[in-house]
Amino acid sequence: MRLRVLISTVLLMLSASVLLAQDRDLMLGAAFTPEAPQPSADSTTVAERVAGAIGKQLGSRGFYDPPTYLFFRKAVNSLGFFGGSLATVDRILRASRIGTATSAVPAGPNGIAEGPEAYLPRHKEIKILPQKPAAPAAQAHAFKSIGPDYEFVEYLIDNDLKKDALKLVSDPGYIASDTLIFLRGWVNYQLKELEKAAGYLTAVPDGSPFKEKALFYSTAVSAHMGDYSSPVRALEAYSGPYAELKGVQLAGLALLRDDPESFKAAAQAFEYKDYNLAPVETELDQIFAQRFEQKGKSPVLAAAASALVPGLGRIYAGNTGEGISSLLLIGATGAITAEHWIKDGPADWKTILPGIITAVLYIGNIYGSYMSVSIYNNNLRNAQDTAILYNIHIPLRSVFK
Repeated sequence: MRLRVLISTVLLMLSASVLLAQDRDLMLGAAFTPEAPQPSADSTTVAERVAGAIGKQLGSRGFYDPPTYLFFRKAVNSLGFFGGSLATVDRILRASRIGTATSAVPAGPNGIAEGPEAYLPRHKEIKILPQKPAAPAAQAHAFKSIGPDYEFVEYLIDNDLKKDALKLVSDPGYIASDTLIFLRGWVNYQLKELEKAAGYLTAVPDGSPFKEKALFYSTAVSAHMGDYSSPVRALEAYSGPYAELKGVQLAGLALLRDDPESFKAAAQAFEYKDYNLAPVETELDQIFAQRFEQKGKSPVLAAAASALVPGLGRIYAGNTGEGISSLLLIGATGAITAEHWIKDGPADWKTILPGIITAVLYIGNIYGSYMSVSIYNNNLRNAQDTAILYNIHIPLRSVFK
């Protein structure tokens, strides 16, 4: 309990010393702007003047939303007390003009919108579909075939009248058939009703002229919903003329499942000759190399780098501005601590207070560097997954015109 109170107190002191820099002798000094007031020569030391200039730069408000005190409360609820405390310290280190200069997230009226979720790993919601849903039962009062209306349904879809097409194919008066099952799946696919589309498309029976189109589109739909395993069984049982397309989809599903051996087996079908598939095959090969053959960035190395030189791990992760911001603030508080150690001794409160702040900043810098690479790797992986889903889906439009 005492430790929790101590850390909370340090965080409050740290936030106050940064956010209210203009009101404290310790941070008195010029911002990096020509109109800022200059420090008096007799009231501050050289280190304090440097800290004042950096404090003005780092202490400006409006860089992040929510503000630090709200972020801390939310971070503690999401990450626990220690994780939330370290995340708050890391955020303070990054909350500067320098730290946010290269941010990829545009700032809103209250700053860059970033909550504690930035320190949480991203997880995809996985929906496992039934392997083969039963085809809709025939209606007792069925009296007409959907066949004569097939082209009209396609016309409605092509003219962006998809809801009208859905209403048409949902008419219970149609005789149950493979054509009706396919059209219901196809219209729901066009409307992005993925679960319904997958249910109908996977129910198209063997021997139907729509079976192959339904098979490959249902695979893409299931993958978009997070089901990377069920479609594999249907694809592996397929022995029709679209062997290379089958290999592309199996390879993509293997990457999404983190199964390099299955990817290698599926990639044996790549011929790199079909202009519809060759670019996809090349990109899947590149993603495979990035994910399984090339050495990625290490969160542990980032943490070790920032333990050696504050901010270096952030720079290693690609966040140069944040790394420089961390280095400047920790360097300034460290210089103040060293100067008072020499002048006033290690037991003086003027040495102890900035020493505690420096230690907290230093630990937060290590934690933030570790998390920055973890987040970088997670974002890279998400971008790869998006590219994989795109590449197992887009060629279908050209293959099945």
